[in-house]
Amino acid sequence: MKNGDIVLRYIKEDDIANYIRWTTVETEWTEWDAPWEDDDGNDFVERQRAALKETPNVFTKLEIDTNSGQHIGWVSSYCIDRDKNKTAVGIDIPPIDFRGKGYGERALSLFMSYLFSSCNKEILFAQTWSGNTSMIRLAEKIGFAEIERIINYREVKGKKYDALTFSMTKETFFKKYIKFRSA
Repeated sequence: MKNGDIVLRYIKEDDIANYIRWTTVETEWTEWDAPWEDDDGNDFVERQRAALKETPNVFTKLEIDTNSGQHIGWVSSYCIDRDKNKTAVGIDIPPIDFRGKGYGERALSLFMSYLFSSCNKEILFAQTWSGNTSMIRLAEKIGFAEIERIINYREVKGKKYDALTFSMTKETFFKKYIKFRSA
């Protein structure tokens, strides 16, 4: 799947080296993606290796490449509180040099189009914490609306932050991203 200068694709063996680097050397992204989780890099890399053996009917995680083939991150989805009717989306672009260039919007909107079309969802969600200002800006740019805020729900580095949930309907999404309507 392609949107402008990004491509979404399934994981491949060559990606594992990037995941190792992103969990051992270039770890700044972990300060924004659920920093309260106690997940060591080895478990994370092993889950990526396990994904190489899977062939799902609907992809819940896809890799982000640039047109030149550089692997820069991933998009993913999950069920909120194991509720199959509440699918949330997320994105990670670990290399700092690839942030702030629109890759995130192009990748996440393409992934949302895929999920709306392939899963027949009428609404998608995004969740983050009030300290993750980049994800908040991306959610707002795409057109998500904040629907829930739990005050002081998370603690990161001794400071309290709010838990945020956003939603977007299929209709609203395709009005904004009309180019995906027939995809």
